[in-house]
Amino acid sequence: MKFCIVLSTRPEIIKLASLIKIFKKKKENFFLVNTNQHYTKIMSKVFFNYFNIPKPKYNINANSSSYISFFSKSLKEIGNILTKEKPNYLIVQGDTNTALAGCLAGSIYNRQHLDNKKVKIVHVESGLRSFDEKMPEEINRKIIDILSDILFVPTKFDMNNLKNENLLKNKKILKSGNTITDVVKSNLNLLNKNNILKKFKLKKRDYFLATLHRPETVDNSINFKKIIYTFNKISNLYKKKIIFPVHPRTEKILKKFKRKLNKNIIITNPLEYIDFLFLMKNCRIVFTDSGGIQEESSILGIPCITTRTSTERQITVKSKVNIMTGYDKKKIISAVRKFYDIKIKKLNLFGDGRVAEKIYKFLKK
Repeated sequence: MKFCIVLSTRPEIIKLASLIKIFKKKKENFFLVNTNQHYTKIMSKVFFNYFNIPKPKYNINANSSSYISFFSKSLKEIGNILTKEKPNYLIVQGDTNTALAGCLAGSIYNRQHLDNKKVKIVHVESGLRSFDEKMPEEINRKIIDILSDILFVPTKFDMNNLKNENLLKNKKILKSGNTITDVVKSNLNLLNKNNILKKFKLKKRDYFLATLHRPETVDNSINFKKIIYTFNKISNLYKKKIIFPVHPRTEKILKKFKRKLNKNIIITNPLEYIDFLFLMKNCRIVFTDSGGIQEESSILGIPCITTRTSTERQITVKSKVNIMTGYDKKKIISAVRKFYDIKIKKLNLFGDGRVAEKIYKFLKK
């Protein structure tokens, strides 16, 4: 049995790390394909190193600045790799352009082969929906779910999405939980040795944490200015630092940005995973437009304010550990007031820390 894993971005590397670790331990025949969608070292290579993930057998170096060039090169190269390697399974994670490219390449490859020669397409983190088709990720995840043969679904909530779309037929499906629980729980014992608070002169529960990277947030100057203005307002109002690790996309926009940042807003490069996890575990509130951070914060029991108008992690909103505000200053400040002095319960809806093990056993069957 041979496994092909297509990945590139930070969330894919983090969320597939526990499954790859099992493949290594069990000495399975597997190889990695990296599209280099995240081409900067700080957004990908550092995570390969931290999680001790093997060097990809294939590096495509697709141009991620253009959708057309990225998909055309990725589809061609992954197709050639599948023809050469003839794996039994092709595994993709989430809703990135890399995941879609891997899935589409597998589907096109299968059109040329009889059933016993086809590659089975596996989607880890299936069934999530924002119900907002203006988001490229929403289109990606829908197509991947349609074309995949095996779906690993985090929660009952996500399973219902698949049921409503009539996607439960002719597929093998497991409600597995989300592999992010494996990663968070396996790293918690390392947090006691972390010095990141000392580096930024912080005290526990005495600062905010922020991340912004989505195009609809940072590429839209009106939305971005609203959020930065609100961060300035909040840091003044509460006299707290906001630690703001900056995504390369966001960094480019900030350099063009003329609005002066409050001195309490601390801009830093993207952080190593354990440093970021420690900051999140000990902050008062996290502001984000990331899907994964909505999950991680809920697992850690940290209030989350999502600066988006839709989310595919509605379960965190329904569980009242996450408030979705969009870009509206009043809504964001109101959410801060609501969360500021309360302690939320940790969510355990995403799994028990052994999700990759369940996925592995299901695939071996």
